[in-house]
Amino acid sequence: MSLDLRIRPLAATDVDDVSAAGQLDRGGLLALVTSWQQQKAPTVVARTPDGAFVGFAQAIPNEVETGPRPEGQVAELTALFVVESLRGQGAGSALLERALKTLRMLGYARVVAATDAGTAGWLAARGWDVLPQHTALAWVEPFIPRDDLWHSDARSGSFSPLLTMPVTKERPLQAWMRLADSPPLVEARYDPRGNADAHAVAAITAVLNERPEALEALPPLLRAALHFPA
Repeated sequence: MSLDLRIRPLAATDVDDVSAAGQLDRGGLLALVTSWQQQKAPTVVARTPDGAFVGFAQAIPNEVETGPRPEGQVAELTALFVVESLRGQGAGSALLERALKTLRMLGYARVVAATDAGTAGWLAARGWDVLPQHTALAWVEPFIPRDDLWHSDARSGSFSPLLTMPVTKERPLQAWMRLADSPPLVEARYDPRGNADAHAVAAITAVLNERPEALEALPPLLRAALHFPA
């Protein structure tokens, strides 16, 4: 039997429940109540018709060294929580569906979750692409103005970063879901163990050697950083 739920964006009255459930910073959550659309970092909350807290889901923009990349293509699903006594009644699926709908509205093309085997299987059953163990994805997106922060003295549009989504010991698997038909310029799978950055660069370089049209689309400073003629 499915629960009768009311799912909506995070409100100030939800902050204490979400903070306790997800062990999240209360001040940061309060800030998100009014700024989540600008930050493109939605939190959606489920309650019963009588107001009882059921759970929440949260997503944030993919981050790089210079900070969050809210204008980029990829969001990260960072939390999906349902009160233990209410699990197995469709609340998790409903929260996930609402979170994905919100991410599409915000303009994201893909969403990724770093997860464990149990949750990865649950996501796979809902259409997510789960990468094999010891596999992560590196990619390059089309230029956005924020990318000029990397080389402020260069001509605008000269660089876009090579992006990765690390895995951890606790969450060793990556699950991906496509939200819109806006592919990255290039992507490659790599082994995140050991020297992960070097493995990511090598994997992207191998793909570019086979796809000259993708290489041509890269900004010149990135091509040079990857040791291709600019």
